[in-house]
Amino acid sequence: MPLSKKEILFYLLNGFLIGIANLIPGVSGGTFALILGLYDRLITAITSLNLDTIKASLALVFGFWKEDVRKRFALEMKRIDFWFLVFLGIGLLLSVISGAKLIQFLLQNYPQATLALFIGLIFPSLVVPYKLIEKHSFFVWLFLIPGILLTIVPSFFMGDTTGSENPLIAFLTGAIAISAMILPGISGSYIMLVLGEYQIVIGKLSTILEPSSIVFLGAFGIGCLLGLLIFTHFVKWLFVKYKSHTMTFLLGLILGSFFILWPFKDYAHGQAIVGRSGEVKRDIQIATAKNVLPNDFGETQIPLAALVFGLVLGFGLNKFESLQEKK
Repeated sequence: MPLSKKEILFYLLNGFLIGIANLIPGVSGGTFALILGLYDRLITAITSLNLDTIKASLALVFGFWKEDVRKRFALEMKRIDFWFLVFLGIGLLLSVISGAKLIQFLLQNYPQATLALFIGLIFPSLVVPYKLIEKHSFFVWLFLIPGILLTIVPSFFMGDTTGSENPLIAFLTGAIAISAMILPGISGSYIMLVLGEYQIVIGKLSTILEPSSIVFLGAFGIGCLLGLLIFTHFVKWLFVKYKSHTMTFLLGLILGSFFILWPFKDYAHGQAIVGRSGEVKRDIQIATAKNVLPNDFGETQIPLAALVFGLVLGFGLNKFESLQEKK
């Protein structure tokens, strides 16, 4: 069934926001997918991809003139929520192309205001995952604690481990990192830092044509693919069996991300990780820097203004999502 123009715009916008989220320290694409109310649908769509999808796609390539082949392909695309994934993906790609340099510029030059803006943007939208919690027992709410801790604790261990160039380690790193990226509030790059592999991956990307780099990055990519397929099925199983517990845990992950997003930092304690172009990765430095209190009230004025602006945007985003649900 073809999508309406409003639906296309809605998915493009959501994909754009999910892409931007991946550029912010302490925030992942999963964070915005959850607060936009798309997390469950996204997990379901990804887990729907299987051998039948490949067969239907290949059959179309080699027999597109046959009506039954086209019908089979159309039914398969409907089953996997194809257009939802396509326009979400286009929006994500647009955000990476147009927003990456802007976000890095803002983090480099206006980190306090930028972090405060995203706190304000996320906070009103916490009502979305909260509404999906069907049981409100004391035991269910205990799952907030491990979610919060899982977001905060890795920030204390980033860069402490020496990495390895072993392809098997690369495979495991890819599987673990992509699994973390699926979860709200956890960045795969931060997990790679904890494992000591972040700088090694960056280095291999800069020498991508060397045989050792091809083997390493190939193993890393395969790990990412298998990790994505396996972990999304695990998350879907948790949604089916323990939806309230899982949603509470995910809410805890987002609440924990506010610790990383705290606007006032001592950057002398942050990890100075160098990127492919020789620049210091500002998002990593922010995530690993020590949180401090502002020096005076004057230092809080611009972040407070950004926080209020973020709150207004967050409430507007929440309202837009509510209107879309009522259609």
